[in-house]
Amino acid sequence: MNNAAQQLEAIQRMMAPDSGALQDNVRSFWDIQDKVLDAMQNFANGWFERRHVGTHAALEAAQRMCKAQTPVDMVREYQDWVGGAFQRVMADGVACQEFVGAFAAPLSDKQEPKPQQPETKTAQHSKAA
Repeated sequence: MNNAAQQLEAIQRMMAPDSGALQDNVRSFWDIQDKVLDAMQNFANGWFERRHVGTHAALEAAQRMCKAQTPVDMVREYQDWVGGAFQRVMADGVACQEFVGAFAAPLSDKQEPKPQQPETKTAQHSKAA
């Protein structure tokens, strides 16, 4: 039997309906897809929620600024709004980090790095020589 025929047979065995490897791979693939979609949905929902909070906060701040009696009151209202806006931007950054972590976690489960063994003194001396 030639090499191509052997490879074809191996592929056919792997793809056979009763192949445990195929079933495991298919299940793993779709589980990862589901986790990625959940992470994307959580990230997007959080982003939209923060934008809604931001627009409501901006409206309320603008209304308070319009009613301010002194320039100091107006600046204080503006500063309060800017502080909230900064907090929402920081929350966006944290959410992005969490998203990347959630996205990378299923992929890293499949490819765990092997710990490297520290070099012994003997190996270090032989390299230095």
